[in-house]
Amino acid sequence: MDADRVLQSLGNYGRFQILVFLCLCFIYMRGAWPVLGSIFLGGVPDYSCKELADVNKTVIYRVCDVTVSIDGQNTTESCPNGWRYGDEFEETIVTQWDLVCDRDYLNELSTTIYMIGNTIGATFLTPLSDKFGRKKTILTLLLIQAAIGIGAAFANTYALFTALRFFVGMLNMPIALSTYVMVTEFFPSNFRSYPSVAVNCSWSIGIMVLATFGYFLRDWQTLQLVITIPNLLTIFFYWFIPESLPWLIAKKKYKEAEKVTKWASKINGIPFPKHLFEEAEKESEDTSEKELHSSEVLVESDHKQAYTFLDLFRTPVIRRYTIITFYLWFANSISYFGILFATPTLHGNQFLNLGISGAVEIPAQIVCVIAINLLGRRKPLIFFLLLCGIMNIVTIFIPETTDDGTDLKPLLITLAMIGKFGITGSYSVTYLYGSEIFPTVIRNHAVGIASLFENVGGIVAPFIVYGATSLKELPLVVFGVLTIVGGILIFFLPETHKRPLPETIEEVEKMTKENLMQSGEDN
Repeated sequence: MDADRVLQSLGNYGRFQILVFLCLCFIYMRGAWPVLGSIFLGGVPDYSCKELADVNKTVIYRVCDVTVSIDGQNTTESCPNGWRYGDEFEETIVTQWDLVCDRDYLNELSTTIYMIGNTIGATFLTPLSDKFGRKKTILTLLLIQAAIGIGAAFANTYALFTALRFFVGMLNMPIALSTYVMVTEFFPSNFRSYPSVAVNCSWSIGIMVLATFGYFLRDWQTLQLVITIPNLLTIFFYWFIPESLPWLIAKKKYKEAEKVTKWASKINGIPFPKHLFEEAEKESEDTSEKELHSSEVLVESDHKQAYTFLDLFRTPVIRRYTIITFYLWFANSISYFGILFATPTLHGNQFLNLGISGAVEIPAQIVCVIAINLLGRRKPLIFFLLLCGIMNIVTIFIPETTDDGTDLKPLLITLAMIGKFGITGSYSVTYLYGSEIFPTVIRNHAVGIASLFENVGGIVAPFIVYGATSLKELPLVVFGVLTIVGGILIFFLPETHKRPLPETIEEVEKMTKENLMQSGEDN
C-alpha cells in the first residue's frame, strides 16, 4: 500500500494537516527552551569578594581573592566571606552555589553533561518511535521530561541539578527528532517542503520566547518551571495528533491507518478514499500466493523484520547516503555553533542578543523554503554550504583595519552574518534531506544517529573557537573547509523533491538503479 497516495487523497493543506502541524510546531518550539535555558539558568552576574568585618586590616579586594596586610605580612586567600553578586539576576545556579572563580568550570560542565545526555538520547531513544510509533513515543517522553524538569527546579545541590538536566537532555533530542520526522510524514511528497522547513521557524520563535522569559523571570527556579510546565499541556494533544500514516502503513497496521484516514477526511470535508484500503486488502490476500514467485518478497518481508542501525550500512547505496548524511550533520552543527560563538558580540544586554539571534534565522528559513520548492533540495544545499565556506575563507584575508586606518570590522561582521545565513539555510535543508532520503523502516535510526554527529559537532565547536587564542585563523579554516567539502559531497546524493518517501531499503536500491539507467539513456 502506497502511503503517499493516501496522503494525497486527504488534500495538501487542509484543516487536518494544519491542526496537526500547529501541535507539532508547539512541541518543536518548546524544545529550544531546555537546550538554551542554561544561558539564563546559569547566568553569571558581576561579582566580587564580600568585605571583611575587621576594618582595622589593610585589605585589597579582587574578583576572586583578597590580600590582607597585617604587620607588614601579606596573606592572599579566596574570598573568605564569599561573594557579592550584581542585581542582573535574582538568583541563578551560579549565585546559589557560588560557581565562580576556581569553580566557574562547573557552570559549563553542567551544560556539557546536558549535551552528553542529548547525544545518548538521540542514539538510543529515538529508534523507539520506529518500534512503538511516533505519537506514543513523543507524548510519553514529553510527560517524563516534565516530571524530571520540575524536579530539577527544586534541586538543592549542584550535583542533583546537573544529573536531572542530563536526563532532560536525554529526552529532549528524541522528542525533537521524532517530531520533525512526523511533520514530514503528514504531507504528500509534493507538499512536504513548506511545513518541513517552516517547522524550523518555530524553533527560532522558541528562542525569542525564551529570551522574553529570561528577561522577566530572573530567578532560575521560576524560569525552570516556566520552561517545563508547557510539556504538560501536550496531554491534550493525545486527542488532536493521530499516529503517523506512513508508519502505520509500513507496519501493515491497515485498520488503524483506515481510522486515521476517515478522521482526517471528515475534518477536511472530503470523501474517504475507501478504494485505497480495499486495494490494500486485496494485495494482502494475493501476497501469500505470490510469495514464492514474486520479486516483491524482499519488499514485503522488509516490513516484518526488525531493523537496527547496522541496516544503515547493509547495502552500497544506503551506506553511501549514511556516511555523507552523518558528515553533513556534523559539519552543519560545528559550523553553525562555531560561527555563533565566533561572531562579534552584539551591543546591548544578553536577553536582547538572544532574541535577535533567533529573529535573524527566520529570513534564512523563508529564503530556504522558496529555494527548495523552486530548485529542489540539492542545489540550494550546495549553495548554502558553499556560501558559508567561502565567507569564512574570504574573512581570513581581510584585516581589521587598512593601512590608512579604515575600520573594516563592520565588513567582517557582515561577512560573518552572511556565513551564518548560509549555515542556517543549510541546516534546514539538511534536516529535511535526511528525513526524505532514507526509507521509512530505518528513517528514525538514520536521523537519530545523525543527530549523534550533530551533537558531537556542537560539543567540539567551542574548542575550535577557543583555538583562535593561539591560532586566530583556525576556526575560519576549519568551518570553511568543512562546509565546502560538504557542498561537494551533495553531488553524490539524489534529488528527493516531489518524490514519495521510500518505505523499504530495497525500494531505495531499486530507485537508484533506475535513475542510473535513465541517466545512461539520456547520455
